Order: sequence, then structure tokens, then C-alpha cells
Amino acid sequence: MQKTTKAIAFAMALTLVMVMLPAFAAVFHSDVRVKLSIGSGRSFTFTPVGEYTLKEADKGVGTDELTVEAVGSRVSIKLGDKTYTGPSLTLLSKNYGQTTDYIRLKNAEYGTCTYLGNMTFDVYEGSIRAINTLPIEQYLYGVVPHEMSNSFPVEALKSQAVCARGYAVARCSRYAASRSYDLVDTSKDQVYRGYASKNTRAIAAVDATKGQVLVYDGDIIEAFYSASNGGQTERTGNVWENDLPYYTHADDVYDLLNKSSLEEKSFIPDAYDETTEKLMDSSVLTAIKKAAYAAAGQEVELLSTVKVLAKDPSAENDPEQRCYTNVELTLMVAPRNNPEQAGQVTFTLPFEELSFGSYENTLGQIGAKKRNLRMYGAERGEYRTAEKEYSGWFLTQRRYGHGVGLSQRSAQERARAGQKYEDILAFYYKDTALYTVGTYDTAPRIKASGCKVHSWGISEIKPGTTAEKLLGKLESEGTLTVIDKKGAQKTDALCTGDSVRNTYSDGFAMFDLPIIIYGDIDGSGKIDKDDITALQKHLIRSSILGGPYLRAADVNHDETVDIMDMIRLIQYVSDDAKITQED
Repeated sequence: MQKTTKAIAFAMALTLVMVMLPAFAAVFHSDVRVKLSIGSGRSFTFTPVGEYTLKEADKGVGTDELTVEAVGSRVSIKLGDKTYTGPSLTLLSKNYGQTTDYIRLKNAEYGTCTYLGNMTFDVYEGSIRAINTLPIEQYLYGVVPHEMSNSFPVEALKSQAVCARGYAVARCSRYAASRSYDLVDTSKDQVYRGYASKNTRAIAAVDATKGQVLVYDGDIIEAFYSASNGGQTERTGNVWENDLPYYTHADDVYDLLNKSSLEEKSFIPDAYDETTEKLMDSSVLTAIKKAAYAAAGQEVELLSTVKVLAKDPSAENDPEQRCYTNVELTLMVAPRNNPEQAGQVTFTLPFEELSFGSYENTLGQIGAKKRNLRMYGAERGEYRTAEKEYSGWFLTQRRYGHGVGLSQRSAQERARAGQKYEDILAFYYKDTALYTVGTYDTAPRIKASGCKVHSWGISEIKPGTTAEKLLGKLESEGTLTVIDKKGAQKTDALCTGDSVRNTYSDGFAMFDLPIIIYGDIDGSGKIDKDDITALQKHLIRSSILGGPYLRAADVNHDETVDIMDMIRLIQYVSDDAKITQED
């Protein structure tokens, strides 16, 4: 009894928050939550168009300009003569999934934009935050024409739509349990500028590829892409840490055919003087001076370049990659205090220290992420000015971005040459297949005994149940497998966030139903103090639950997640109450 009292007291000390459970229509891919770049400020104005309801008041909001304000850590909005305040406020579209309802607001990055779907406002670090929730296909309406141009050939836009969809699906799955949004609207994820009906080609490309993603070994891949690759695709291991088997080195001649593909050259002169040094990129000159000083062990003057050699330590294992990471320089130098004692120094510099130009890739990595640029070697050449020619060496770099996966500029040229989007994707993502992510309504029916199948997931599963045991309770005309939240097939004990994958009889369409174990809020497969922490963070809005994890938090099955669920959970962990898995 004492344990129970303490548990209740602890729970009551939390901020009282009630979150209505959504009727999850489908799996992790159905909707996407995008944090918008609205800047910082404690108030924000916007204009709803169509039919919107303030969720917390169940009240229509009209079509007049509205203002949300931060009141401490809470947010408020005035409708008529009444003000509504809460930890968050959400405007719900009555016609969700259609284009008749939208919200116009000013984006700090892109100006005034039109956003379909729902809009949630809360306060984060003292400023109003806006999160746009909408169907993933409508999200892509605002991504594809801005990651590519609406003027690109439709087949290129289709390839972009498939890549962007796969990227979004992977991110939605990754963050559902840990934060209130899945993606941001900048190139740190994907550029998203809301809906514009004028982008007819891009919208048609999204519609034509509806639900299509790339799958490798049963897993939906996070399909990376960049503006151009400089004529050769890149391995992930050369940019990040791990090599993924479907990203390989291959010559991409179509990228070099595109006039918008990037090529930058940096000059290293045969002889150094005041004039030639001004012809050099400042970062390259600085790096060479520092390295020469270190190699000589004293301050030196640069006299001439003897040799420049592009090198790559991994070339022995991959001689065809032509992705140089180091430059070996041999220079003639002289001690600054003794110019008569000239001599040679040889040193090697990482290419990242010789980077030149200004770049941003699709993951928002700029400047400092110099390893994401590719150098194509050092060649002899002439630097021509109006007055004179100067002999020397040129370091050449090509591509715009990390070079992994689809090259947007190459896709443009491939589509112009008549290639279909399926062929374009097959080139960049080796041994992958196009699958269609279906919906609950279109998926083969699942019959269950000893558990329940809903449109939002599979419940009434006891902790410790194995994947094999669950599959023994299910029947379908499709092929059923259990996957974890990363897409890998699973055979051991189940966790909230795992899914039953229902593959259609054609083998190229699938639908995932999440598994819900009530009380297993953190997706560990156990119900313990870590779940208490996860629920506490949700209630005080420091880390917002979503998807099956929010459903699992409804431990008392009253269709809300609030303080009463916290009390029940604490009681369970203290052995003072039970958590039933029955709905």
C-alpha cells in the first residue's frame, strides 16, 4: 500500500497533460511530421483556409488571421472572445488528405508558404514552434519540385519521388518514439516548401509512383541522393562510416554531360611569388604553407613546386574509384632567415585540408564537411590571365554534394535520353527492387487467434512473445514476416515498434502493421522504470511519443495518454497493479 501511495504522489507531481490517441490509419509511412523553419519569436501569425478545428477546444477557427503566443512554456490562441492555452495547440483539417484545407504562414527560409494537413504549435526554448502533419504523398508535393526543379523531365522527377519517399519513410520510423517531429524542412533532411498547384509535373510524378520505395533484402532503404557526383557514384564508406552494399562505385557519364554539374579547379604554381600566390585559393595556400613549415621544422619561404601527386590509401583495394583523398607535394623551400640554404620538402595533405569552393549537399553538410567533396587528381596546366600564362598544377574537384545514390543532374540527362525512372534507379541502387507500400484497406486480410488486428496495429500480445509464436497466430493470403524498426527480419521476443510485414501475392507490394505491447513504451520489449521515464518525458513534453509508442502508453485503455496511465505504470513496476494487454 505504501508503494502505491508513493507512486501516486510522484505521478501527481507531473504536469497534468491529456493526449487523445489518434486513430492510426496505417503504418509508419502514412503521415509525416515536419518541423517548419518559422524562425524564433514568442508570437506567430497565420491564416487558415478551408475548414479547421482547434483540437483542444473542438471548435472551428474560421478563416481570419490568427496569432499564437508563448505564455511561459505553454502556447495560447484567441478565438473570438475566448483564449485557449495548453502545452500545445493543434489545428485539425476537416478534409485531411485533400487540398481544400491549408494554412498560409511565413517561413523564415522560403517566405510565405501553403501547408496542407494539420498544424501543431508549441513552445521550444522560449520560441513558438510549428509542426506540419500531413500524408506523406502530399509532403512529397512540397519536396520533389524543390529538390529537383518542376521543369525536369517527368521520369527524372519520378526517380526523385521514389528516393524522397524512401528517405522520409526511414526517418519517420526512426524518430517516432523520441521526438515530436520526423523531419525538418531544410536540406538537413529534404527541402520542403509546402504545396503549390503550379508544380504540375512534380505532382504528377509523385502520383504516378504513389507508395513506391526501394527495398534491399526486405528493408526499405534510406535512399540518399545529391545534386551531382562528378562522373562517378560514391560508396557510403567514403563519406560516412559504413559501406552499404547497394551503393557502389560506377562511372556516370550522364552526370558529366549536364552543363550544371560542378567542376572546380585550384591552381598550384611552379614558381611562388607575389603574383602567383594571388592566383591560388587562399585555403590551399594556407594549408601548403603550414605543412611546409612543419616538414622543414622552421619558418620557410615557398620557392617552387617540384611535384604534385594525388594519392589514395585505399586505391589498392579499389583501384577504379579514382577518389583521391590525399595530395603529396614536393616543394623547393628556403629558411626565412637563411635564403641561401634552399632544399626540398615532401609532405602529404588530406584533400579535406585543400578544399576549395563553396558547397552544400542534400544532407545540409557544408564547408566543414570537406570529406564530402571529391578530388579527381592533379594535372599540369596553364593559368591564363590577360597579361600572362603561368605554368603549374591544377587540383580538380567535381560534384555537388556527397555523391551517394541518385545524381539529380545525371537523372535529368538520363531522362532526356529516354531512360525510364525504373532504369535510372536501378543504376544508382544496386540489387534493389521497387515495392509499393500499401494501406490497410488494400492489404491482404489477416486473420488472428489469440491477438487482435486493427487498422493501427496488432495488440493483445504478452511481453516475451516471440515472433515465431505470433506468426503462428496469424493467417493471410499474403506472406507474413516480423521485422524490427530498422526493417530487419526478427525471430526472437517482440517489442513495441516491431511490425508484421504483409507482402502481397505479387511480391512487389507490402504493408506493415506495428506491434503494440501496452506498457512497453520505449520499445525494449520489457515494462520497467525506463518506460516510466519515457512516459514522464512525454507528459512534460520534453520528448513526444508517436505512432505505436504512443498507443503503448495508453496502459489503462481509455483512448487517452495522461497522468492516470503514469499512475498505473508506476503501480505495475512497483508490483501493485497489473497492465492487461486486452483492448
